[in-house]
Amino acid sequence: MNIVKKSLLGFMGALAIGASATPALADYPNKPIKVIVPYGAGGDSDLTTRIWADAVEDELGVPVVVINKTGGGGVVGTGIASAARNDGYTLVNAGLSTMLVSPNFSSTPYDFDSFTPIIKMTSLPFAVVVSKESPYQTFEEFVAAAKTKTMTQGSFGASSSGTVLATIIADQAGYKPKFVHANSTSESMTSVIGGHIDSAISLPPAFGPHVEAGRATILAMNQKMEKFPNVPTFADYGIKGSFEGWSGIFAPKGVPQEVVDKLVAVTEKVMQDPKVIQSYQNIGAIVDFRYGDDWISDMKLTYQIMKDTAEKMK
Repeated sequence: MNIVKKSLLGFMGALAIGASATPALADYPNKPIKVIVPYGAGGDSDLTTRIWADAVEDELGVPVVVINKTGGGGVVGTGIASAARNDGYTLVNAGLSTMLVSPNFSSTPYDFDSFTPIIKMTSLPFAVVVSKESPYQTFEEFVAAAKTKTMTQGSFGASSSGTVLATIIADQAGYKPKFVHANSTSESMTSVIGGHIDSAISLPPAFGPHVEAGRATILAMNQKMEKFPNVPTFADYGIKGSFEGWSGIFAPKGVPQEVVDKLVAVTEKVMQDPKVIQSYQNIGAIVDFRYGDDWISDMKLTYQIMKDTAEKMK
């Protein structure tokens, strides 16, 4: 039995009971809402979700509780959410890795159609980051060294978007990293700062505080950011492609439309709050509120691209 599926068996067996469609109550929500984050505390998924949860909690009038369920590069927690009751009281943080990459690159107990997309919160550019103590303080130096010896690179799961995108970057740059997988981007950054690995493929909420404190250096990233204006982009080195992460909220498939509409409405309101916008900016996230058919169509297109890429990599 697949190790991820095996680890989910105990959780999913209980959650699957009563997972049939449940009609939305007119007073939804009338009890606490759980939001599963399938990564460790302190990472980009965790932080972006907690900002959202704190903001919508005030609007909904009930606790919105964030629960970290790690394992399998985000697959374990996402799988648990897929088996939950579809009544709007169990949601999950999802992104490029868990929703569009992992189901195509590994065996997962769910796929894109196992969920109803609710809202997209933020976008986040990927970056290659090293310790300030690293002998390689530019991307050119790093690549040159990586072509002559094995360089370790932290990521957050063998089939995660970080690993897939880091592989694409490395292939184009001409080197092959040895991946060291962690439960979150923040955990990978701790390993970088501690000198346990050479680099990490990371996101602003995880690497930003270390860079600002003078503990880490960004070698290259997907796009220019106001916070880090002098960092070169991957395109500056001739690397083609979009290397963007994102964070969103999904519900188990079949959640009543009234629930979706309620969560969209409160999110649209809080995402215009200057305090919420500032909170996201403080962690290096770009507010990118989206919902509905256009967003879902974009995800389906990316899902197919990832599926085609996985077939080519077999």
